[in-house]
Amino acid sequence: MIEVESLRKSFGKIIALDDISFHVDEGELLGIIGPNGAGKTTAIRIIACILHPDKGKVRVAGLDVTHDPIKVKSMIGYLPEEPNLYERFTARDLLKYFGELYGVPGDVLDDRVNELLELVGMEDRANDPINTFSKGLRQRIGIARALVHDPPILILDEPTMGLDPATAASIREFIRELKGDKTMILCTHYMEEADYLCDRVAILNQGRILDVGTPRELKSKIKGDLTLEISLIDPSRVDINLLEVEGVKNIRLDGNRLEISFKNRSIIPTIIGILGENVYSVNTRETSLDDVFIEMVKGS
Repeated sequence: MIEVESLRKSFGKIIALDDISFHVDEGELLGIIGPNGAGKTTAIRIIACILHPDKGKVRVAGLDVTHDPIKVKSMIGYLPEEPNLYERFTARDLLKYFGELYGVPGDVLDDRVNELLELVGMEDRANDPINTFSKGLRQRIGIARALVHDPPILILDEPTMGLDPATAASIREFIRELKGDKTMILCTHYMEEADYLCDRVAILNQGRILDVGTPRELKSKIKGDLTLEISLIDPSRVDINLLEVEGVKNIRLDGNRLEISFKNRSIIPTIIGILGENVYSVNTRETSLDDVFIEMVKGS
């Protein structure tokens, strides 16, 4: 559905994208994760025909974004990080206005607007001006605006940025409900969000893609599948022989906190036995995309 090939983009001396390539299959949700300034927004703006690439090709459903930008735009719903909504419009009027811009037939537009207002849970605020909305409500109406012409592709740039936990969770659940029905790109620097929502994830840093894969595939490449978090009584007494235990992949000591990555839970008693009375508390967790990102950036 979306093909990005050898894409480059610079702003003066700053290289925003450095020869990146990836694809998004039909019905897939691809996450692009990375810190601020990694190039995430630049990449999706090129796909959405807002920016022109310096080099490389981007095709959307076989259409070149440089040669057929109008057709490509008609296929994409785009939610920027800051939706830039018209403050004096009501939610209903905003959706009708953009529906008309996209050429949604008048005999179906009213029903479409009502469906979207219900979909994003804003029926009771439909006739309120947007300048009375919280950030969370603005994100909801921004997503509805992106969907008003029923595009097959949805691009979301940091949709939960700055939201309180409850509102962010509801936005994530809404995105999850769209999976399969839409082909989606989600830009985020929240690794847990990408892990929860995305079919595949592209890790972007300093304009370069470090790796692409399912969350499970990416996590399997770094350290182990599990991490043992141990609070120590005396960090100076950590036994270096821990690295010799079969199955131990990596050890990291930060203050009195020891992290040991490994594959098989059966070695936990061996590790605890070596540390002995130096253990204050123990917690086990799976390797996260945060671990993957930190390790990959460190090695890049």
